[in-house]
Amino acid sequence: MPGLKNVEIMEQGKKAIVNVNPKVFALEVIYSAAYVLLDKAYFLIDGDPEKEIKVEIISKQGKEVEKIALEFNNELVNYSVYVVQAARNQAVREAIISRALATNLNTETEEEYCEECAEEEALEKKASEIKINDDDLYIKDPDGIAEPWTPEKAKGLKKPKNE
Repeated sequence: MPGLKNVEIMEQGKKAIVNVNPKVFALEVIYSAAYVLLDKAYFLIDGDPEKEIKVEIISKQGKEVEKIALEFNNELVNYSVYVVQAARNQAVREAIISRALATNLNTETEEEYCEECAEEEALEKKASEIKINDDDLYIKDPDGIAEPWTPEKAKGLKKPKNE
């Protein structure tokens, strides 16, 4: 493959070896990139993590190994960006989690609780002072529309044809 210096295609396109610089891509990134493509190929990772890591890619089910090697290179970049973004956002995530956990803790002091109790008691007292006449609770229904219907009240009415 003339364009890629880190990929060698071997055994008539059945196997590829990708040379990865560990100073550019961390070992965790290499594992993540290989993991995403496990359904397409077998991955053998070897080499010195200080100098150069060799990833041997063997295609499953006759898929193009060259295409898988290109996808592997893309996934290396993808997971590298993810690791960088995760490191940048770590402080924000920790702040959000600590805030969420802090809101679930009962941080009220006894004085604050008593103030809330006093407010609640005052509201209950005001509610008990309000007198409502029982006659005001019922709606006047001179035609009996709101009364429940029972078969006894249906004397003289014809039954529907469906029954």
